[in-house]
Amino acid sequence: MSWLNRFRSKSKRNDVPDFSGSPLRIGEHLITDVHSHMVPGVDDGSESLAQSMEMIERLVDMGYRQAVITPHIHSDIYPNSIHTLKNPFKKLKEAVAERWPSFKVHLAAEYFMDDHFEHSIGTNELLWFPGLDENGQEVKCVLFEFGFHEPPMNHEHVLFELQMAGYTGVLAHAERYPYWHKMPQEIESLAERGVWITVNAASLAGAYGPEMYRVAKRLIENNIARMICSDAHGMRHMESLDAISKSPAVQHWLHNGKPASANLPVLN
Repeated sequence: MSWLNRFRSKSKRNDVPDFSGSPLRIGEHLITDVHSHMVPGVDDGSESLAQSMEMIERLVDMGYRQAVITPHIHSDIYPNSIHTLKNPFKKLKEAVAERWPSFKVHLAAEYFMDDHFEHSIGTNELLWFPGLDENGQEVKCVLFEFGFHEPPMNHEHVLFELQMAGYTGVLAHAERYPYWHKMPQEIESLAERGVWITVNAASLAGAYGPEMYRVAKRLIENNIARMICSDAHGMRHMESLDAISKSPAVQHWLHNGKPASANLPVLN
């Protein structure tokens, strides 16, 4: 039994994602996938170039035109940097260019908000990707995440430093922080301060359970979320993208929410 069927069998009806819509090529609407772990062998994502190419092939098939690839940078678990990432990413980029010349990939990172992240802001060592703000001006976007088990400490100060350094913060999988599920104003406050809010396709597909689904759905229904991302670690996350392509809630957001990922500059 797939995880989708297991989720349906254990959930109340109003907690179950609705996949009754006509399927669409979701990549034609999102254009850019802005969060994935497809640099081979550097974190808990893709283990090989072959696995990465298989995932990118699915993105191409779904109509995506480009991808921002974001390996973990976590000083205690994945102490990556541009120095550890540039060579494996270069091999991936070359393989993608040879097979799909028009599909672009760009190296950024998913930073864990810790002392190393704050240090990297101060030394101007951040991996970022280009975005466009509400006025059409190009901005430098940095993807970051919080811990899942306890609220972040000092995050307001760090985000202020990030903005003062000229970057736009992009919060990964905003629905996956359980300590804020009963305090949605915390996520809304970040959005009001200029942080771009993202949710994971797997959450909207029900893969992480009913509570994550409800929060993710609320974030897109209220147009707080600016991006839906694959957060792809393997092919199971491509299954989630396929699933939500038939979600009426996602389709409504795609047509009315103006996904930020659809307006990114062409990646290098």
